[in-house]
Amino acid sequence: MKKVLFILSVVLFCVSCDKEPIYESEPVHPERAWEDGDNNGGDNGNNGDNNGGDNGNNGDNNGGDNSGSAKEQNQNRTITRLYSAVMRREIPYPFKAYFMEIDGKEYYYMLRYYFNHELKVGDKISFTVSPFCPNEISSINGYSLGDGSDAGGGGSSGMGKYLVTSDPIEATIFGYFPMKICYSLSLVPFDSWCIVTTDGNLIYMKKSKFKDFDLGDRIVYNVYTLFPNEVVAIKKL
Repeated sequence: MKKVLFILSVVLFCVSCDKEPIYESEPVHPERAWEDGDNNGGDNGNNGDNNGGDNGNNGDNNGGDNSGSAKEQNQNRTITRLYSAVMRREIPYPFKAYFMEIDGKEYYYMLRYYFNHELKVGDKISFTVSPFCPNEISSINGYSLGDGSDAGGGGSSGMGKYLVTSDPIEATIFGYFPMKICYSLSLVPFDSWCIVTTDGNLIYMKKSKFKDFDLGDRIVYNVYTLFPNEVVAIKKL
């Protein structure tokens, strides 16, 4: 009997060890990135926003249906910031894309071939989020025109024809925000950060390249000439 009780206690201990602890980080307030340079809140992708956090409206990746609930929840949202960019899904083809701030607090990107109209700041859109990535808009279901400006510019280096690294580019950080980005057709999202410079350019990079940057910092970086918004290397001056 004692032997049976001992075996049961060992089994129960092993089962309890297999459960991973759930950590709840301080919630991100990405809208503050434009004002305070708040980089201490964490990363939209790292904090498990799909468990009820800021990106709850983007559909639930924990069993939810992005083609259903996401479409219902993302109705008549206003574009408050808009940037034009070039992204890759697979080398070496560049895809035109939008990076945008919605309602002053949420951030998304969208490949432009999903929608055959030009978007502007102030437009109201209804959209569906990709089931693979909580920050990627997979379709726009409706929109109404605003009276805002065109999308901001892309990478300052200009777009080249080959996958080579650009010359060093110096810039000053105007704002930054986190998001998840799919870099290839495998549709695996990576935790990433976007930086907007004072000259209106948007660049993005995987989280491992985003160091202790803050608003007003002078930086120097390189991008791919074929993908002038994607950072190859970056450092603070």
